[in-house]
Amino acid sequence: MSSKKSKKIKNVIIITGIVLVLGILIYQINEEGYFAGQFGEDYQTHGPLTIDKSKYLLGQAVYAWMTLHPLEDGNVTFYLPNGDQYFSMNFNGSLDPDPKFYFRVNLEEIREICVKEDVIGTWTVVITGKTLTEDQKNLTTVPKEFTFQYVDKILPDLEDRWNANVCRDGLEAPPLSIFNPGVTP
Repeated sequence: MSSKKSKKIKNVIIITGIVLVLGILIYQINEEGYFAGQFGEDYQTHGPLTIDKSKYLLGQAVYAWMTLHPLEDGNVTFYLPNGDQYFSMNFNGSLDPDPKFYFRVNLEEIREICVKEDVIGTWTVVITGKTLTEDQKNLTTVPKEFTFQYVDKILPDLEDRWNANVCRDGLEAPPLSIFNPGVTP
């Protein structure tokens, strides 16, 4: 009799463990997988510049890198949907042939990026200076321009940060929490 009771207890523990593991997996897929996989890597290359996506969620960083010829020298500038400059970087292929950089948009009163609607929309990237032509045989000073988008969806756990109005409230957005300090941004 105690043998049957032991087997029942053992089976209940195993079933409980399986249900718990499945529950955790389903939770992680719903919380992270839905958003993280929604706009996967979709590399956009224009001239010497590559960015990792064509669409971003609020809270996602824009990762970029350049592959430069030693004679390429200029500037890459990212503009908000309203046309204001957000980020700019000089490049020089003879000094650094493969610069890498990223930026993460944030609500900031000093830049007058007050609400998420200031970020949502089509961003423009302009590459100026000396760059290679499309066939990569000559240099040109013709600017290269392309766009990408920030959509009206927020990464999980950042809703408070993006639903604020930092200009009206006179405060910066709440600080970004780091959930896993071992992960590189």
